[in-house]
Amino acid sequence: MRNCMAAGLLALLTGACALDARTGLAVGTGLVVAGDRNGDGALDAAEVQALVERAFPTATLQGGFWDGMRAALSAAYWARDLDHDGRLRPSELAR
Repeated sequence: MRNCMAAGLLALLTGACALDARTGLAVGTGLVVAGDRNGDGALDAAEVQALVERAFPTATLQGGFWDGMRAALSAAYWARDLDHDGRLRPSELAR
């Protein structure tokens, strides 16, 4: 059951969504607003890592399965970096 729930969550998250403490989910522009710690209007590597950690916290979700979930979510975000500049903008996440 846990694997099925996690797989469903991963599918949801890779659709440009991330867990958001206030609303539950943030999508597209909302994701950038929720995760943009430096206020530059895009997500950099550290900000994406923080979103991944918030979705699958290492403190409570440990082991190879969860490591794979974190890696898959991170890869899904970076697959949306269409101009390969290491920054995710709302327009890239909305695709």
